[in-house]
Order: sequence, then structure tokens, then C-alpha cells
Amino acid sequence: MSSAKSSSKERIQLDWGNISLLGGYHIALVIALPIYLIYTVPSWALIGLTALLIAFCLLSITTGYHRLYSHKTYNARPVVEWIMLFFGTLATEGSVLKWSHDHRLHHKHVDTDRDPYGTPKGFWHSHIIWMFKAPAPWNEQLVRDLNRNRLVQFQHRHYEILMLLTNGIAVGAVALILNDLVGALVISLLVRLFIVHHCTWFINSLAHMWGSKPYSTEQSAVNNFFLAFITAGEGYHNYHHTFASDYRNGVRWYQFDPAKYLIWFMSKIGLAKNLKQADRLTIKRNLISADRKLMLTHLESIRHLDRAQIAEMIERIFEPLSNKLVGLKTTTERYRKLKKAGSDELAALKLRMHELHRSISQDTAEWKQLMQFVLKLKPQFAL
Repeated sequence: MSSAKSSSKERIQLDWGNISLLGGYHIALVIALPIYLIYTVPSWALIGLTALLIAFCLLSITTGYHRLYSHKTYNARPVVEWIMLFFGTLATEGSVLKWSHDHRLHHKHVDTDRDPYGTPKGFWHSHIIWMFKAPAPWNEQLVRDLNRNRLVQFQHRHYEILMLLTNGIAVGAVALILNDLVGALVISLLVRLFIVHHCTWFINSLAHMWGSKPYSTEQSAVNNFFLAFITAGEGYHNYHHTFASDYRNGVRWYQFDPAKYLIWFMSKIGLAKNLKQADRLTIKRNLISADRKLMLTHLESIRHLDRAQIAEMIERIFEPLSNKLVGLKTTTERYRKLKKAGSDELAALKLRMHELHRSISQDTAEWKQLMQFVLKLKPQFAL
């Protein structure tokens, strides 16, 4: 009985450090910003420099904290790590080690009680309240690779000092350039922290609640262009949770993901390498799996005379199409491997690939027609 009470108390312990920091600057912003705006109109230079700092902070969280360290989607030169760590520390979201630990825990236990910022507890819990509670027990195995990184360890050991130093340098630089210390403190510090933090937190909250699920319907993560726009590309969260090791979030060419282009550009000038990405056939297989579940779920809510026959038709097309995609991936990989060795088997493999491409194209067209038909079945026939 006493142990149960003790466990209950541990669950409601508060992190007064986070409460003081986050609550303190929000209160300061609510008080200082209106007073500042009553007496002063921020210059375009101040707004521009602050916007630049916001962009650097968000890109460092997205490109550095998230894709480089938490998911190891690419490798970067030390100079890139220094820059990412500087602006990531300036963002004031904790050390890479702590941030990555929580994020990996989130992916491991997404949508469960063990998810530190899981959506089952509601929007505000995922958005900010989880940071007011005592952190989850530390799992050394989750960040063993990061513990071997000297830069990450240095930032973690001296995080508080480095956080104050980076923010002091940024605010001081803006104040010196514009000869406006008050503006630098209110706009370049308080407003910047508010925007960077809430944009990042929206990925923990809204990106699990508001949007589409084209790649996976098994978990709460969604794709949302608006969130991608305000977070330097992180809004395609359904894709990310489906293919977490991909350096891209916006996999389509038209999707807004500046972090993807930054990583790609760094790889072209020798600052990054080993970029990981899911192949298009695996992505397509996930897409049709999500389509299948969407259609079957829709059928469950529809009273239709041929419902069982339609469900059978879905499976009849899905299974061969899925198997052909797997077969094409295997054949393509073998073709590329043997091409380097100049094997006599290449001609047969090339023909097989051509046949699979043609067959997949035909099945995909039939699949799309079936999907349009199923999803057009009207809900007025609901049970």
C-alpha cells in the first residue's frame, strides 16, 4: 500500500526548473511586450534579425537535434555539428542528449502511457504540460551512441552555461547592431523563444491530431502542410513516424521541407554524408496498405448488399500488388548488385523488372478505381 502511494507521488512530481524557465519567460513576455509596443514601433531591422535567429534555431532543431542526432539519418562534419549545437542551444530546448532521449522514447512508445508527450492525455499535455512534470526514468541504452560523441557530451555537461552564453551573444549582437537593448531583449529574446518553442511543441501536439494519414493509419501522427511551414519541414509527421530513418520529411518534391534541401546541399559540398532514405517501392507499399485499411474501415460503417464481395475484391488486388512491389524491390537490388560485376543474369533481371513495372502499373490503375468506388459509398446507409 505504501509503495503504491510512493509510486503515485513520484508520478506527480514537478520539474520546477522547467516551470520557472518556461513560465517565467511567458509571464515576462505578457508584461513586457505590450509596454514595449505602446512606446516603440519595432524597426524592420529588429524584426528581420529576429526572424533570422528564429529560422536558424528551428533549422538547428530540425536538422540537428532531430534528424542528425535523434534519428541518425545522416552524418555531418564537426563544423556542422558546432553550428547546429550553437543554434540548438540558443533555441533553449535542452541538451541534445536529453532532447534525443525523450524523442526516442516517444517513437518507441508512441500513443501509449510511456510516451513522454503522448496524445492520449490531450493537446495541452502533449504541447507543454509534460515538461512541467518530473522527467521519465533515464534509459542509458537509448542514447548510448550519443554518449560517445564528445561535442554532445560537452554540451550536455555545460548546458545551462552554454544556454545563457549563446542567448547573451545573440541578444548582445542585436543590441549592438541596432543600438536597441530593450528591443533586443523583448523581441529577439522573449518573442523568439515564444515562437521557436511553440512551433516545435506543435509537432508533439497538433502533428498528432490535425491532418492526414497517407502512409500509416496505425498511429496518431499526421501530415500537415501548415505545421511543415512553421517548423522548417517537420509537419509531414505521418511519413516521419512511418519512415523515421529517412533524412527527409517532405518526401514529395513539392512538399515544404527546407531541412531536407539543407542536408542534401551539405552532402554535395562534403559537409554531410550517408544520407538515409526509404526507397520509393517501400513507400508505395505503405501507401497501398494505408489505402486498404481506409477502405475496409469505411466499409464497416456502410450497409451495402455487396460489402463482403467488395472486401474480397480489395484483398484480391492488394495481395498481388503488395507482393509484386516486394518482388520488384528485390529484383532491382539484385540487378544493381550484379551490374557492377557484369553478370550474364542482367538481361533476364531487366526483363523481369520491365514485366513487374507493367503489371504493377495495371494493378495500381485498378486499385485506384476500386478505391474511388469504395470511398464514394454514401454514409446514409450507415448501420
